[in-house]
Amino acid sequence: MKNDNYNNIFENMGSVVLKVAEGMAKIVEGINVAASSEALRAFVEFLNNLPDDIKDTQFFGKVQELKNINLHYEDIVWLIEDFGLNYTEETWQGLLKGEQNKSDLHQYIAKTILSASMGKREKLIILLAHMESLIYETLDISKIPNVSLKPAVKKVSVKDNEGMSVESLGKIYVLAVTYIVFANTDFYTDEIDKRIPFRNNILHNGIVMYSDEDIDVAYELLVDLIEILIFVKEQLHE
Repeated sequence: MKNDNYNNIFENMGSVVLKVAEGMAKIVEGINVAASSEALRAFVEFLNNLPDDIKDTQFFGKVQELKNINLHYEDIVWLIEDFGLNYTEETWQGLLKGEQNKSDLHQYIAKTILSASMGKREKLIILLAHMESLIYETLDISKIPNVSLKPAVKKVSVKDNEGMSVESLGKIYVLAVTYIVFANTDFYTDEIDKRIPFRNNILHNGIVMYSDEDIDVAYELLVDLIEILIFVKEQLHE
């Protein structure tokens, strides 16, 4: 009976699992066949109830909210925590050396992050100046005259993004990063939280007013967002 339940998982999951990720079948293969039939049925039910489109997920709804609120640090930290990052100094060294065949932009970013001659204030400005190019590169699209960044990203990440896959999920993460870094702070009604590296805020008001603590948090957050983009690019263009 246990083996029958185990086999039924493969029959019931069908294309749903394939839409989520190519590696999902490995999870099923690793299931302990001695587990209770109730647990196995619950797993099958979970798979069968997965949305068919990334835009039908709660995750997409949370990302969309990022464009509608006066963003503070606590409003976006969930994105970093949910993604899970494992970049280390050795990883950035690898990018710098081109060991992973990264682009010139990725290597330049790694060089900036690893630089011992620049402070975090300088690094923050340099990295922000390259975020637009990094986002375009991540999605493998070119800048179009008279089309700004946000509409270009929304077209790829929302309008032309269908199904449930690693690719579709990655594009939503790119959209989230775009909403955060390029937040339209001019229309905020709350005082801007300087710990978040809003590009418009720094470009309009400079960086002198930021305390060293503000800079530390803003810089580390921006590096986390850059890590997300680099990882997503790896998944989109393997």
